[in-house]
Amino acid sequence: MNEKIERKLQYFEDALRHDIETKKKQAISQLTAELQKSSEETISQEAVCNNLKIQTAKEELTRNTNRQVSQAKVQAISQYVQTRKQQIDKLFVEVEAALASFTQVAEYEEYLLACIQKARQSSDFFIIKLSPYDMRFSDTIKTATGLIPEEGSHDYIGGFALLNENRGILSDHTFKAKIAFAKRDFAYDK
Repeated sequence: MNEKIERKLQYFEDALRHDIETKKKQAISQLTAELQKSSEETISQEAVCNNLKIQTAKEELTRNTNRQVSQAKVQAISQYVQTRKQQIDKLFVEVEAALASFTQVAEYEEYLLACIQKARQSSDFFIIKLSPYDMRFSDTIKTATGLIPEEGSHDYIGGFALLNENRGILSDHTFKAKIAFAKRDFAYDK
């Protein structure tokens, strides 16, 4: 009888052990599945979070790059405008020098007389103002045109200014005025 009880106990123990092992395997399997699901969710959430961080970092880099490009463009344009203005100013200095040089050649007197004759056609002028250096042509101009020569400013460079008898009408044909007119109309901003 003992043996029968022992067998029954052994059978009961084996059944319990088997039941416990089955439940243990089910619990481990369920726990593993839950852990894997939890891990996958965590990994998925971290991937989304990391993607958002990467996207935010990319956008920040793009903004910084665009800002730097914009600043570089502004600096380049500013440098270009500055250089262009310097070149234009240099050009006008060279033009002034060329015109001053032109007043020293023999053809200048003929040019001056032709310009005076052309300018006189538009109105009645009696007085002509010349640069102090051009006063050397005063007798020739008086004889050729009948205008009364007067000494004008040193900064005329060349050319002349015409006045009526009352000194009210002025027709400025000085090189200084022509350069100022050309400089004013010159497109500094293009």
